[in-house]
Amino acid sequence: MTRVLVTGACGNIGANVVDLLLERGYPVRAVDLDTAAGRKVAARWGDRVDLRFGSICNEALVRETVTDMDQVIHLAAMVPPGTDVDQAAGYAVNVVATRSIIAACEAQASPPRLTFTSTAAIWGRNDEVERPRRADEAISPSDNYSRQKAECESMLRASSLDTVIFRIAMTPPVAPGALSPFVFDMHPDMRVEFTHPKDQALAICNSLVVREIAGRTLCLGGGEKNRYRYREFMNMAFGAMGIAPLPRSAFGDALFLTDWVDSEESQSILDYQRRDAAEYFEEVAQELGPARHIMKYVGPALTPVILAHSRHHARVEGKEPRLPDAYRTLTTFRRAVKAAKSYF
Repeated sequence: MTRVLVTGACGNIGANVVDLLLERGYPVRAVDLDTAAGRKVAARWGDRVDLRFGSICNEALVRETVTDMDQVIHLAAMVPPGTDVDQAAGYAVNVVATRSIIAACEAQASPPRLTFTSTAAIWGRNDEVERPRRADEAISPSDNYSRQKAECESMLRASSLDTVIFRIAMTPPVAPGALSPFVFDMHPDMRVEFTHPKDQALAICNSLVVREIAGRTLCLGGGEKNRYRYREFMNMAFGAMGIAPLPRSAFGDALFLTDWVDSEESQSILDYQRRDAAEYFEEVAQELGPARHIMKYVGPALTPVILAHSRHHARVEGKEPRLPDAYRTLTTFRRAVKAAKSYF
């Protein structure tokens, strides 16, 4: 049976990939950082997964985990805003570690195929284009993360390995999102194509048995029914948690976090598009549990607190953002929700 290594195995897409590989009977080796959240995810696999906790920046660990693998699925990465806050760490994780993985794969007597997840932010200029982006069109990476992914793509193509590159559309976790000032920096009209993490996992797992895609770059997205503008999508997210829609003034001017992708070819080959955004947001709402009903009453009153996280809205209003007060209010709210869940 094909032996598979998954990096970033406890992450949003990675955990779903491991679940599906186990369901299909693959022997799985996995690597991820040793965190409380990671161990909580990994607990569901028990001893069915050969799990190694550690950093992919550790070359010895990389060589050890790659040994004797038939397929390597490389999902581990640092994402924005982390790649901007700590540029050196972002480059080490996203580029240097990927270089080590390529070298370790090439050093095997029988090198594994390497599947790499890139980003739908890699094209840039999405304010200049009307159609979904194609895998074969010129890229124009515009931030640290997309430039790092572009460098990795080049390294894979220059390697001696069989490689598959997937440029993935926006794939949020099925959980009420953590509120950060970063989410308000995006332009309200930025193009967003939702993809469910289980659908991304299905595409990746299906690809393991498709030989003809070796050497290819394909786009993975949710398809036409899952295309939105950023403000529309974010207001759907807030609505799932009982929070009223936010005005355009809440959002900034960054356009390159994600984009629409032409996934027609990947869908025809991999047959993975199962879910839409409406189903996803119902799942997110269900994650609130009984507290979901409390939000019907609390949610509408939270709009000023949410807007306090946006420096853009504050400037329109002629005010300075009051983030500490907002965080204290939201922390109180989260504790109330947690208590409600415990009570019910």
